[in-house]
Amino acid sequence: MANNPPLPPPPWQRVPERAKSRRRDPLTRETIVTTAIRILDAEGLDRFSMRRVAEELDTGAASLYWHVGSKDGLLDLIMDEVVGEQEVPEPDPEGWQEQIKEVARTMRRTILRHRDIVRISIGRIPMGPNAMVLSERVLAILRAGGVPDELAVQSYLLMMSMVNGFTMDEGGYVEEPPIGAPSLEEAGAMVRSYLAALPAKQFPNLREVADHFAITDQDARFEMLLDLFVDGLAARV
Repeated sequence: MANNPPLPPPPWQRVPERAKSRRRDPLTRETIVTTAIRILDAEGLDRFSMRRVAEELDTGAASLYWHVGSKDGLLDLIMDEVVGEQEVPEPDPEGWQEQIKEVARTMRRTILRHRDIVRISIGRIPMGPNAMVLSERVLAILRAGGVPDELAVQSYLLMMSMVNGFTMDEGGYVEEPPIGAPSLEEAGAMVRSYLAALPAKQFPNLREVADHFAITDQDARFEMLLDLFVDGLAARV
């Protein structure tokens, strides 16, 4: 993106426009965002604050506000920086279905790499420069595969919701589950035992499929979700 002209700011942008850093100010917006992401990954959103970032940078909170405007402005920048970690291949009309699956896999890996990033995304419309590049490239894949424009846009948005929802649930086991909470495998075994013990006359279906509730391979479950999503999309096309 370095050789491309800067994009106009979205109408709701909360980050101030600055021509350049203040004289003798060692801080940069990039340094602030990198530090903030490191703190979020280590400590989580509940412990995150402008003061905490300022302490890490050995400066005052006012200096941060000059660069990023507000805490929400900083979270917008963090979101776009994380989005920028995702790589999208050049469109292959013959292989568009597998490419879309790989985009979703990359989204999931990126989300799981950054603690609470899905929580930050709630209520935010991702329209920073990195988000624009990601959207452009994903839509290029869908349109190259013959997906009609309206379906391409809606399926792209649905794919993001699908991945966010899956990883939000999955993240409860990846990050810090409540004290005393069972592991994913333990929870699966407990659910299976409970369902198998239900009254057969009242819950015949749950009893008969109880073993399948103990399957806790999140990768396999995500791949099934991708197959269902992309197969349904391809059927529409």
